[in-house]
Amino acid sequence: MTTSLYITIIIVMSSIIRVTKNNQVYVYESKSYWDKKKKAPRSKMVYLGKEDAFTKQIKAPGKQWYPKSSRDYGNVFLLDKISNYIGLTEILKETFPDEWRKLITCAFFEVLEAKPLYLCGTWLESTYINYVEKLPSQRISELLKSVGENEDARFKFSKLWSQRRGADRFIVFDITSISSYSKLIESVEWGYNRDKEKLPQINFGMVFGQRTMLPIFYNVYQGSIRDVSTLKNILKFLSLFKLSAVTFILDKGFYSSDNISELKRRKLHFIIPLTFRVDEAYKLIEKHQGKITDISNAIRVNKQILYCVRDKISINQYLLNAYIYFNKKKRVEDEERLLEKLMEAEEKVEQCHFRDREKLQKYIKEHAFELKKFFIIRKVKGFFVLRRDKERIERSIKQMGYVVMLSTRSMKAKEILLLYRNKDCVEKSFDNMKNELSSNRLRVHSRESMEGRLFISFLSLILYSFIHNIMREKNLVKKYTIEEVLYEIKKLKIIELENKRKILTEISKTQKELFMNLINEVPKL
Repeated sequence: MTTSLYITIIIVMSSIIRVTKNNQVYVYESKSYWDKKKKAPRSKMVYLGKEDAFTKQIKAPGKQWYPKSSRDYGNVFLLDKISNYIGLTEILKETFPDEWRKLITCAFFEVLEAKPLYLCGTWLESTYINYVEKLPSQRISELLKSVGENEDARFKFSKLWSQRRGADRFIVFDITSISSYSKLIESVEWGYNRDKEKLPQINFGMVFGQRTMLPIFYNVYQGSIRDVSTLKNILKFLSLFKLSAVTFILDKGFYSSDNISELKRRKLHFIIPLTFRVDEAYKLIEKHQGKITDISNAIRVNKQILYCVRDKISINQYLLNAYIYFNKKKRVEDEERLLEKLMEAEEKVEQCHFRDREKLQKYIKEHAFELKKFFIIRKVKGFFVLRRDKERIERSIKQMGYVVMLSTRSMKAKEILLLYRNKDCVEKSFDNMKNELSSNRLRVHSRESMEGRLFISFLSLILYSFIHNIMREKNLVKKYTIEEVLYEIKKLKIIELENKRKILTEISKTQKELFMNLINEVPKL
């Protein structure tokens, strides 16, 4: 008979915390443990007593000094100050007078925890926040549905928020896919998924201010709609929000002759790359490739040497400025990379000894689909092999290293390129929203709940973007990530005693520096 012995080891981590109040030091022991019921880490504060200033001995406590609770405070204090500073709280109060406290709480939770929203209620148990005491998952579901149904309030919020951000002369519009498990939402459809996921999706379009580096407003589109079709819709919102005196910075996915005409018809300025699928791009390159590398055309952009010439181009009878950029170093690197891939594909096909053309075609589709256009299939001595399509390869190589930018504005070549490159603020924001925050999957099952959930994600993204912008301005990004900053200031806690007095734990030097850099204020009670 074999007897099994199971031993459960519980590791309790503890630390000593000293709180100074009216020149008196109070000493606590903070013990961290795992709550099996809540399935989350918890901390327990045990009051040890007063510390003598000279002997450093600890005098045992009386009942009134015994700590009743210890809650995280520093991180919530930071977000609360930011939300008030940028006007987010004020606009939410005006547009959602009954729900704004819950909305603020959910947005704070998403920024600080990056976990599914239904866990917000559990988070509140260990967090000191003035807006909401309890928020069970049922109340959150009701909140999402209520906000999603109130289209007028969401529109009013977008209008007020966009007007407050009106100082941006250049704005970026981009779109991303958000996958969903729901089969009940009409706008969740199959389409081009930018994350290569095999799930239906909705498309989330966002306008971003390039100077303030903050999201301005967003809109939701059906999952099957392509990028070029969303632009006309977003232009209507620009007119409603009185944001016409701006320059659009668009990705090449939005290029079409119809979109160019629509922008020009509305007298809007824009900067957009000319896709190489359009013959005009190739004609411009051929026209200037002989003289573009003249020394007089050299410019330096972020320590990178490029060449640029300017020209004019007519799209649907509208005359536009064309900026043709050439990167000699990138041309060499891309050419070598392409030839290396082509030769590698040829060698692998020869080793497989394909006697069936369809099997070879299937192999190329699965293992080298992007190279398919550069090959012709030939039968040699009973086997099917790949032969290079010289004309297509040479045409592709001629385009390498080139970027053609179109614009209604006449600006310096360097300024046009920098403005376009800085649009990555939107791409990073999408990445933050779907990865750092918790919006990479929609787990709601109605259109109204989806709209409410995306609205909270938008609020979270505003706060997250502001923190990132300040950290970059103050060079904090070289030393910390956003997560490290939020974790460090989270250590600042409020301890509530049995006599209902509240004590703020001692602020460390690092915490003081972070608060002063981010909001120029240190928490006080």
